[in-house]
Amino acid sequence: MSTLGLWRLTRNGYARGVYDALKAAGVTATRMYEYVASLEALPDRPLPEGVTVERRRGDGVDAAERAEFADPVPTDDVLVAREDGAVVGYLFVSDRPVHVAALDVDLSFEGAYVWRAFVDPEHRRRGIATGLVARALVLARDRGCDSAHALIAADNRPSQWAFEACGFRRRHVYSYLKLRGFERRRLELAAEARPRQDA
Repeated sequence: MSTLGLWRLTRNGYARGVYDALKAAGVTATRMYEYVASLEALPDRPLPEGVTVERRRGDGVDAAERAEFADPVPTDDVLVAREDGAVVGYLFVSDRPVHVAALDVDLSFEGAYVWRAFVDPEHRRRGIATGLVARALVLARDRGCDSAHALIAADNRPSQWAFEACGFRRRHVYSYLKLRGFERRRLELAAEARPRQDA
């Protein structure tokens, strides 16, 4: 089976249920790509007609509006996409260490960290995620950063496409395995970031 379609088998409610059940039993296996983008030349990715984006500080987010908003701290920025007044997507931009639950580790990056990108399933495939990511890069540059980073699950191909469309490229691969009391972590250069071996 091609990896192109594999994400359809793993990015759904059933697979999430299996993942959560294994995690409750003390078993976790995670593989994530670290993506990085330079902020020298920023992409122009328009939003669909009728969609607007507002910027909020972490301490100005209405937690009742979206439970996922509980994570930001006051210094974080949240970009919120709206259509007809309803929230249809959002993402966070930080320049602080952030706890990455899937890897069970706190990470910090040189530059901005773009995370928790989400678009409501009924509004996907319209360019909202790409528009949010492009605006996150502008925000990161405005914060004085030279680069932006993101961590994306290896099976989350739709998110990878959105970030790649905005100039993000794979740099590292994080692997994490937890089996009851045993833990193993691994960090390696992504294949795309390795020096070429010319024959």
